[in-house]
Amino acid sequence: MKSDFLNKCYPDFEIELLKEIEEHAILKKFESGEYIVQQGQYIKFLPIIRSGCVKVFCNEEAKDFLLYFIESGESCIYSFAHLNNNERANFSASAELESDLLLLPIARVKIWMKKYPSLNNIVLNNYKKHYEDLLYTTKQIISSNLEDRLLAYLRTKSKIANSRLLNISHKNIADDLGTSREVVSRLMKSKRLIQNIKQEGHRIKIL
Repeated sequence: MKSDFLNKCYPDFEIELLKEIEEHAILKKFESGEYIVQQGQYIKFLPIIRSGCVKVFCNEEAKDFLLYFIESGESCIYSFAHLNNNERANFSASAELESDLLLLPIARVKIWMKKYPSLNNIVLNNYKKHYEDLLYTTKQIISSNLEDRLLAYLRTKSKIANSRLLNISHKNIADDLGTSREVVSRLMKSKRLIQNIKQEGHRIKIL
């Protein structure tokens, strides 16, 4: 059933709410790299990650910039922000790994949030978590050099992939960090990075 995992993640959900989610939600698989929503589109669904991982990012001045990752049982605070307006999305989201998403129609979510208090817990919990994620990212930009950000980024990617070996290009890294491929390639040769990672062909190994 679509809502089985929600019952495990959120045991406080009312039975009637789970029944309505079962009736109206859409369960959809997204391949790695596939867009779930693109910046400039209208938000029609509130996504909840059933399995996999989703990357949320924005594009400013022709550069992509990573905001945060969403994992199983979580939703996107930027989607929540569009519950009460009809504005186009100011962010994009794509599947970091092959992911199954439960897509809740926005119109239904508005009704459910008034009928079922437990649904508001998702909003509060996700706002808190991703606010902290954004605060961490902001602190990194302000107080950390790019070398530190790169190492933290690679460790996060390793944790998400559950692997020390990452199949990722310098261009992909540069896009997520809002810098250039040349800068990433130069940093990868720095003494500190060499002590913590190893380039193996087109893959990067976290030591």
